[in-house]
Amino acid sequence: MKILLVQIPTSHLGAKERVYPLGLSRLSSLVPQGNIKKTLDMNLSFDPWMDLYENLIAERPDIIALSFRNMDPLAGHHSSYFSSLKTAAELSKRILPQARVIVGGPAFSLFAERLLAEIPEIDAGIKGEAELSFAELINGSDPSSLPGMVFRKNHKIISVSSTKKIGIDEIPSIDTDSFNPRDYSKDNLYVAAMGIETKRGCDLNCGYCIYPCLGGGKIRLRSPKKVVDEIELLQKEYGIEIFHFTDSVVNRPASHFEAICHEIISRKIKIMWTGFFREDTFTLKNATLAQKSGLTACYFSADALTNHGLKLLNKKLTKKIILQASKISSEINLLTMCHFLVNLPFETSEHHSEAEEMLDQLLDIHACTGNLGAVIFNTIRLYPGAPLTTKLIKTGLLNQDTDLLFPVYFNPVESSHILHRFEAKCHAAGIFSRINHDESG
Repeated sequence: MKILLVQIPTSHLGAKERVYPLGLSRLSSLVPQGNIKKTLDMNLSFDPWMDLYENLIAERPDIIALSFRNMDPLAGHHSSYFSSLKTAAELSKRILPQARVIVGGPAFSLFAERLLAEIPEIDAGIKGEAELSFAELINGSDPSSLPGMVFRKNHKIISVSSTKKIGIDEIPSIDTDSFNPRDYSKDNLYVAAMGIETKRGCDLNCGYCIYPCLGGGKIRLRSPKKVVDEIELLQKEYGIEIFHFTDSVVNRPASHFEAICHEIISRKIKIMWTGFFREDTFTLKNATLAQKSGLTACYFSADALTNHGLKLLNKKLTKKIILQASKISSEINLLTMCHFLVNLPFETSEHHSEAEEMLDQLLDIHACTGNLGAVIFNTIRLYPGAPLTTKLIKTGLLNQDTDLLFPVYFNPVESSHILHRFEAKCHAAGIFSRINHDESG
């Protein structure tokens, strides 16, 4: 059996920001012995579609496995990667009509049945953690017996429901022979290309978020030893010096996060790393510990600047906690990025004033050290099944027939200027902070 594993383009080609295909690399290591395996990450290609075409012609695989990571870009870019998946599937079937096209990945998992309906060239897909079914599917097992499978039968789309999750310490190793980490460590200017998993699942239930749908509603913690074993291997064998923890929240629970930091320090591993942090478990003690272990930049995603917004999004945070976390990162001069959603549902002009006042406080906190790397503003991307989406439909602010496969953002026109006003404020604050520090130096 010949198998071609393909990472679909899910980045702004030409931006030179590359991310290691962690999920597909783990699946690649599960391909049963005796099969002929080839791999292609289209995000590394100068001409990705010609590279896919040439691989299909040269290898003539029996199975084409497409990994579909993101449905649309981050940072409010109103475009969709649907066309990337559709074109890849169509091209595969046009050249090799007898080959099986299977799909997986986070974006596919969110819209699995819909994507099979929209793209008839897809034969089957795997929702959720594909490690549970991938090898058996390749070996020819009946898809109806495999967890998470979505497939066609008698012109109908069949979906096999599953609540089963892989043991987090049983996840397969990444296939560094097929996806060499060195290929991802050269060009990035802003983000760490190499991801590390310390856990899967999230139990926070933020109003707009679909992470619990992807990884489960319970946190499964990976052994700190296994986490750091992977880091150490990647550093020693491939020269990787900077990592990003891919967890939805890296410092929760705090005890697990601190154990990983201690493990890095005890082995005297000199690396840099980044991650998304939860403000209410971010303390001066564990932030200092993290810095000692290599933390070079932290990302906060409080998502709201008002009491109304924090409650609406079910963040279980207060403005006081958010400000305290910024004070800590400023005190230890840790490069910090803050993410906020603006122009939220049911907001009034009073809420906008409250948000601007909160933003001013945050900018003042970071002005003294100049450690605020960026404040990133977005409007809410609405996903089917998310609690906030359901609420908007019930209150009439969103038509229940709205097609959410493609990017839909809540952003009332009459107050859409708020995002740009806040961006201008942060831009000026950043420039003057640099000038002030230069003058004082």
